[in-house]
Amino acid sequence: MRAGRQGLPALFLVACVLLAACSRRDDAAANGPTAPSTPTAGGGSFSILAGSELKEMAPALTQAALAAGVSLQLSYAGTLDIVERINGGERFDAILPPNGAYPTLALAQPPVARDKLFYSRVALGVKPDKARQLGWDRQPPTWADIARAASTGKLRYAMANPTASNTGMSALFAVASAAAGKTEDLRADEVDTPTIKAFLAGQSLTAGSSGWLAEAFGQDAGTLDAMVNYESVLLQANARRAPADALQLIYPRDGVISADYPLMLLNAARRADYDKLVQAYKATPFQREAVAAAFLRPSNPEASANAALPTQAVSELAFPNNLQVIDEVLSAYQSEWRRPTTSILVLDVSSSMYGKRLEGMRDALLMLAGADSSRASARYARFQAREKVALITFSDKVASPRWVRFEGARAEAGHAEVRSFASAMKADGRTAVYSALDAAERLARDEARQEPGRFISILLLTDGESNSGLRYDEFKRRWSGPGPVRVFPILFGEGNVREMDGVAQLTGGRTFDARKTALTQVFKEIRGYQ
Repeated sequence: MRAGRQGLPALFLVACVLLAACSRRDDAAANGPTAPSTPTAGGGSFSILAGSELKEMAPALTQAALAAGVSLQLSYAGTLDIVERINGGERFDAILPPNGAYPTLALAQPPVARDKLFYSRVALGVKPDKARQLGWDRQPPTWADIARAASTGKLRYAMANPTASNTGMSALFAVASAAAGKTEDLRADEVDTPTIKAFLAGQSLTAGSSGWLAEAFGQDAGTLDAMVNYESVLLQANARRAPADALQLIYPRDGVISADYPLMLLNAARRADYDKLVQAYKATPFQREAVAAAFLRPSNPEASANAALPTQAVSELAFPNNLQVIDEVLSAYQSEWRRPTTSILVLDVSSSMYGKRLEGMRDALLMLAGADSSRASARYARFQAREKVALITFSDKVASPRWVRFEGARAEAGHAEVRSFASAMKADGRTAVYSALDAAERLARDEARQEPGRFISILLLTDGESNSGLRYDEFKRRWSGPGPVRVFPILFGEGNVREMDGVAQLTGGRTFDARKTALTQVFKEIRGYQ
């Protein structure tokens, strides 16, 4: 696996140590000496399902909670998955999504309470030379200006997949709202498809999370001009660059949609702990130290924002307030508006996959073939119109690719073909991982030469050590240069973690862990990167 982003500025690290002391000093000044707080008794850890971009704040969030007497347990997911996991019956005491608008609409049961903790605008980070070339260093563009630059090849940018990440979703709806001249109450019939298609013509890198997008942008910076992301993530990336290479933050003058990070209480029985957490996270010491160090905007007016955050006024656009509008726009993005994709799936059917493992892989393929249409994330994850899919199974031998095309009236036939393929899979033989991956890489190179405008990716699933065919070192030597596509290996069974991480690092992809998570969920998550 590619190494994670480097640590935040030193202020953030200091904040994690000082938060408890700062909070207690403030309490002592107001109320006199107090005894140290102890974690909540009886209720166990207070569980929060949070946006994945908050992982780097985990030390500060945990330390502040402990100082308030609450033991914290953090888990992470994308905005749509947060909602679907809660609606599906998973139990968390609270959620902390980046944007409260979608959960407010989509949660089956409304939250007991909600408090906004901090903010981050979704901005366009542009290379200084490109900003000067387009004149955006003198006056911020409109979203229509950005769309024109993208459609004419003057702007190539990275943006997370709107069906997987709040940053991509917020940017997409900002373009739609601005083009419709609406600050709120956007209707589906007001969406200006040509403007959105023009804007998406410049999307040259996609991802399922905002944090990984920033990492991938750093690897591909030579071929990209800009990145759509939270201003906090853009500034964190800038802190690791030379000043001359720092991206210029641009806020389109017709408005942006901001992340408001509400802590939303779901378990009424934990109200007392929730109130302690809100008080701790909105307290001036936490907002002044940890929030500022993460380049987030404080919700507490007594705390100053990080000096690196731009101070100019920015128009605020509203997130759609209608689930049908959201679903129609995201579905159109996947099937009609975005660049078409080619997905190459390399699937282990060796004897070690016999039984539940093969069934798990079969279930994941059936999900991609549209077997579950009740959940929005499953509809967005299934194979889409204009997509080409190559299915390569392997044991000690590598099967010829089975091409399935989802074009026009054949889209449903394509889903049926994948279901038939999944049902026919059988497990037998040894495991030639790298011979299969080498065949997929050659296929990807041919595809990139024939259709350079496509997003092309390789998904690799194996549950064991490669014990036949090409060896790992031989595969590494054959991989000439950066390669045409990223490989996304899945950690599964007894697969070699070191080698799978090495493949991801070599190709610019990332590994996904299915050792404790259902393969259907992992396949769904990977789709945000394809």
